[in-house]
Amino acid sequence: MALAPGDGAAPPPAPLRIEAIALRAYRAFSAEQKIPVGGRNLIVYGENGAGKSSIYKALRDLFARRPNRNALKDNAHVHPLDPSLTPRITVTFNDGNAALEWTEARHPGQPTADPRVAMAALRSSFLDYHALLETNAFHGQRRPNLFSLAIETLLADYANATTTATLGELWAKVERAKPFKHFQSGVHLPPVQAACDALNSGFQAALDALLPHVNTLLTDLGHPEMELELFERGTVAYNNARLRSDRGFTGRELFLRLKFRGHYPEQPQHFLNEARLSALALAFYLAGRLACVPSAPSPALKLLVLDDVLVGLDYANRRPLLAVLANHFSDWQIVLLTHDRHWFEVVRAAIPTDRWTCHEMYEMVAKTGEATPLLRSVEADIVVATLKQARDFIAQKHLPAAANYARSACELLLRKQCEKRGVKFPYNPDPKKIIFEKLKKGLEDDLVGNQAKLNALAAITPHQARILNPLSHDPTTSLNEAEVVAAIDAVEALMTALRAS
Repeated sequence: MALAPGDGAAPPPAPLRIEAIALRAYRAFSAEQKIPVGGRNLIVYGENGAGKSSIYKALRDLFARRPNRNALKDNAHVHPLDPSLTPRITVTFNDGNAALEWTEARHPGQPTADPRVAMAALRSSFLDYHALLETNAFHGQRRPNLFSLAIETLLADYANATTTATLGELWAKVERAKPFKHFQSGVHLPPVQAACDALNSGFQAALDALLPHVNTLLTDLGHPEMELELFERGTVAYNNARLRSDRGFTGRELFLRLKFRGHYPEQPQHFLNEARLSALALAFYLAGRLACVPSAPSPALKLLVLDDVLVGLDYANRRPLLAVLANHFSDWQIVLLTHDRHWFEVVRAAIPTDRWTCHEMYEMVAKTGEATPLLRSVEADIVVATLKQARDFIAQKHLPAAANYARSACELLLRKQCEKRGVKFPYNPDPKKIIFEKLKKGLEDDLVGNQAKLNALAAITPHQARILNPLSHDPTTSLNEAEVVAAIDAVEALMTALRAS
């Protein structure tokens, strides 16, 4: 009989998480650079050329299903100052065991795979903006045929309940079963036909699992006007033609039957705008992960790495992604990489601070001409970080800047609390244009009956006219240090009060 919790049963193992990543002599990294993660989700802001995509490629090639032994060597950094350094990627986990090491001599996925790599490779997804284009833009004037993308990438890991073979393995069996020559009698065709039958069955099961996830994600990404009604799939079969040029597999077709407000565009890439195309591509990729990866609790690492996938979207179309990640990928370790400073700050303002680690990266060029990334950790709690910056400006006697940061911290705090409590206020896709007073009034109405928090909220009122208003941007405004410090103290007290249980 299984032991109930509290009866001596061992607790389930903690999910595997990355604690730190270190890169040496790899792409943008010359000397070894350690990137603390702390077992949390990670967001990195990096200027173009600073090295954030080096992190993406290192993780992607480390946790590859079919590792490329030469990927590390091919991406070695050119570092003339120390030619003795060889490329190395190191990943430390929270399991207390030795760190993973990928060197030119050995990839940890080959020849005897470290189980942490092997399990994560089946539960990881790496997505950049170029990958999104594969679903639409790369098809030119043709109707997008997503067969290869689905069978080799998005659904390659799918295995239904009746078989242990993944869809990728079933496709590999089909290719291996292809006859070397034409057989008139057809006696050698049953093996390849059986392989095709197994593939067709597995492919249909995978698509049936994928479809509801796609539509759920389209709605959650803010585009309920789009609905994927069905997949139009060809039946894969072997054509045993007499001429070698005619022999091969037919039926390698997968098309989307997409409904957009009653219309069915055959070429979505020429009909939908960029925001909808990006949402469709994101829904397709993320749904593939949800369909393939078991949802049951598991100690294996589930890793989702997104590198500037929203680069072409405005901020109104970016925010829903954060809710999708929180609602559908809560048991995954997420890595977000971006070169957009504003988006970095928007994410920091929205995320639960106890579950994220935040870094900034900049390219530093030495006097010798050698460039290497500079990593700087930043406070995940953007309100705390903004208040600290305000106090730093006080120490530097820069009062207008301190007042500006105090106002920013107060607005960020009010907006986060309104969103957390479900307080409704006039919507504006640009967070900078949400009116301060509307946020404050909405929060006051929600806090009726909680006098301690109402008192803390009322304590910022005396500072609104002089400090917590747009005039604090104006360096010609006459301010004194005591009133700016008092405003900062009031905002900090409000933060403490609102976050108290």
